[in-house]
Amino acid sequence: MKDSAALGLFFLPNAKKMIDKCARFVGHRKTNKEMPPMKTLSISFFALAAMALAASAQSLVGVGSVKLGKVTVEAPTSPEYQVTGGPTKRSKNEKWLEFEVEYETKPDEIDELTFKFTALIEKKLLTGEVTYANILQGKSHFAVMYVSPKGIGRLTGGKPLTGAGIENVWVEVSRQGLILDKANFKPGNPPNAQQVTGLVLKKDDTPFAPLFFDRYEAIKQQR
Repeated sequence: MKDSAALGLFFLPNAKKMIDKCARFVGHRKTNKEMPPMKTLSISFFALAAMALAASAQSLVGVGSVKLGKVTVEAPTSPEYQVTGGPTKRSKNEKWLEFEVEYETKPDEIDELTFKFTALIEKKLLTGEVTYANILQGKSHFAVMYVSPKGIGRLTGGKPLTGAGIENVWVEVSRQGLILDKANFKPGNPPNAQQVTGLVLKKDDTPFAPLFFDRYEAIKQQR
């Protein structure tokens, strides 16, 4: 009997050792809970992958990604708005110059495109730039810039502007300094003429700002 009891004691697990093992096991599980869950790791992975794909798509924007179409020149009159609750001031609605170019984009999306307009008006070269943001793939995109009535008067010396005074308009589209395409109103290259800056305006800087909202992309705001 003593031998049997001894054998029983030999094979039965030690209670104190079992408790210590359980405690260590519980502590180990608690440490594991402090590690980031798999769900968080998965979200981080897919976010990084999406960023990499977006950067790769933008890197594919190059020559041939944008095709400029027809360049048009119009002379719209200042739009007139009806105001209630404020003073009424009468003024003559004068003529503006409007330069517009149609263009097509081939990538799914382009983060930004800069359009440089150069116009030869009354033997003087005018330049201006506008940058549009988040252009989706497709045709019938438009870029536009303006010259104000007072700007026209500065060029003509206060005389009316005639069609002969509008000699040509050139448009150049680029992305981050890389020229993608060029177009012009008439054949020919810009001449070596007197340059005038500050007269070619973005749509947001004109009374046409709230008009034709769906025709143009959003203008990128400079910081």
